[in-house]
Amino acid sequence: MQQWDVVGVIATLVALFAAIVAPMIKLTQAISRLTTAMEHLEKNTNCLAASNSNAHDRIWENVREHAHQINDHEARIRVMEET
Repeated sequence: MQQWDVVGVIATLVALFAAIVAPMIKLTQAISRLTTAMEHLEKNTNCLAASNSNAHDRIWENVREHAHQINDHEARIRVMEET
């Protein structure tokens, strides 16, 4: 083997290494970004679920209050009709 053959083989190996490593680095970076995005999405979803639960509790409390007022109103109407 001559010197230029060795240089050619080394250059080919370096090019092959670069061709394999470059996509791996890009893939690793993409996975890191996706992981971060998923963590933020999970956090936002948890906050949204808690907020949604609180809103439903307030709505049901309001419904119970209105039901009590309607029952009171019905009782007053019944008393007026009986007299």
